[in-house]
Amino acid sequence: MNDAWTVLPFEGLAGVVPEGIGLGGRRSEIAGRLATAFGRGLGERQLFRKAPWATGLCEQYADGGLILFFDDVDRLVYLELYEPAPVSYAGVALLGRDTGAVIADLAAAGCRLVEGEEGYDVPDAGFNLTGEPGLPVESVGIYAKNPAESLLGMSGEEPVEAISEHHLVSGKGTRIVQLGQDRLRLRSVLGPAQQSRPDYGGENQDWYFDHGLILGFDGDDRLISLAISYVGRTGTAWFNGVQLLDRPYDEVVADLGAQGVRVEREALGGRAPEHGFALHLIGLRNPAMPVVAVSFTAENESGHDQS
Repeated sequence: MNDAWTVLPFEGLAGVVPEGIGLGGRRSEIAGRLATAFGRGLGERQLFRKAPWATGLCEQYADGGLILFFDDVDRLVYLELYEPAPVSYAGVALLGRDTGAVIADLAAAGCRLVEGEEGYDVPDAGFNLTGEPGLPVESVGIYAKNPAESLLGMSGEEPVEAISEHHLVSGKGTRIVQLGQDRLRLRSVLGPAQQSRPDYGGENQDWYFDHGLILGFDGDDRLISLAISYVGRTGTAWFNGVQLLDRPYDEVVADLGAQGVRVEREALGGRAPEHGFALHLIGLRNPAMPVVAVSFTAENESGHDQS
């Protein structure tokens, strides 16, 4: 492993491979460069989703202390590093040291620091630190968009009764929420939403946790993506009489097949191409892994990497 990986503000990471790891790079290209440079020295490459509803995938190299976060067309949008990754910025080693000492050294190097709930952000340099003084830095995150600025607060609509059952409509979404609908019109039906600016997949996002809905919008506030996934409560998603959520993937695919619905396998789940929805898995460790989310996405750039 190289002894100097350097944060490049809002660009990525230098020193890992000759070309560096650049934000916006393709998943297959980065994996190939890392394999050429390290062989199996970074450990097994493990695939997972950051969240059940995420349309992009993540890759972790456990022995190398490196996690790569990709968007829905397999472009790198975020890097996370932890020990033993030898990452530094402005000559300051960021891992393997007390958080207080790292913060003091960064401040001495002229860095502006913003304290948050889980650590410190260095907004002018495009990275953050997870940790607290007296304890070692847990991780370093490198970004193009600052995740600390993503949450925008709740909207002001009156609450409505929680939805615990969704029925899918082929190619459109659900009976209540469909691609192309207006954001404010949806709020008038669904009530208040947690507003955010996502890393990818749209300009804005509304989270309706009581309804199990995560909605993405374009610059004109038209719905371009929706995911159904419940956190902290239970709910269902139905298509052709088949309940899709929180059931083993293979059972769901078999039941859909019995109803004439074809599902094509993808890297972490599957897609029903004639009906426009995808089934999400969180990882591949358990052969009976359940479907954790169902998503619809408007037509966008193609080119998913299935490696």
